[in-house]
Amino acid sequence: MKGLVLSIERFAIHDGPGIRTVIFLKGCPLRCKWCSTPDGQRPRPELEFFRERCIGCGKCAETCPSGAVKKSNKGIVNRRNLCMACGKCTITCPTGARIIAGKYMTVGEIMEIIESDTLFYFNSGGGITLSGGEPMMQPSFSIEILKRCRDIGIHTCMETSAYCQWSIFHEILKYVDLLYVDIKHMSHNVHKKFTGKSNKIILENIQKIAQEYPGKPVIVRVPIIPGINDDSANIIATALFVRQLNKNYKIELLPYHKLGLYRYYALSRRYPLQSLEPPSKTKLDTLKTLIKSLGVKVI
Repeated sequence: MKGLVLSIERFAIHDGPGIRTVIFLKGCPLRCKWCSTPDGQRPRPELEFFRERCIGCGKCAETCPSGAVKKSNKGIVNRRNLCMACGKCTITCPTGARIIAGKYMTVGEIMEIIESDTLFYFNSGGGITLSGGEPMMQPSFSIEILKRCRDIGIHTCMETSAYCQWSIFHEILKYVDLLYVDIKHMSHNVHKKFTGKSNKIILENIQKIAQEYPGKPVIVRVPIIPGINDDSANIIATALFVRQLNKNYKIELLPYHKLGLYRYYALSRRYPLQSLEPPSKTKLDTLKTLIKSLGVKVI
């Protein structure tokens, strides 16, 4: 069985307890305007071109079998409609200016990487985390990784938007020890405007988790996007929704950042929130205090 993997991060400490290996899968049904990993959205390999690294040697154009790369007086031109993401140009590029985002890997190849770090998992209380993109877009692949880890006693965690059919979610949850799930906005209309999809199925799935997996540890992540979802009304609605689900559920606020901006340029895409700035610490502290005042735990 093969899956499309964006990247694998070893010795991670921010995606679950302890030291972890995070497997980022490629493909996502949402198109959040603040997405920091646009290279994880499309469910296929694609070229990233970092122009600042390019020295204009033209070796990529000489190598490309489809004519997708052209050397001109203005520099290297990428004709993405012709690109097959074969990766030949990445091999000949002497400066690493060209990278293919997305690689097909077998479950066995991933498990080999995971098992090489088992000592660190057990000593730190860590394990593996499936992230993305969206792991639900490759359900059979995700389940097989989680099952194999469970079989050898490795703690499993998953980060998800929860935008998928419940039958898929229900099956995957059997093999997840800790779940991180996003609530980006409580309004259906606002959610659709800024992510491309309604939040109806997301909220319904989170409610079903509380009903059918009442003992499952869940952390609800809320990305704080200034001017979009950081108003008191939305934060209060989110906290009340979480509180009525399970008193043990926690909320984690994730401040907006621009760290993925260069990825948009590398993919020749426009970043829609160009002028937006990250929220201040004072703003985050205020929102945390508001959530706590409603009897919901914040981390």
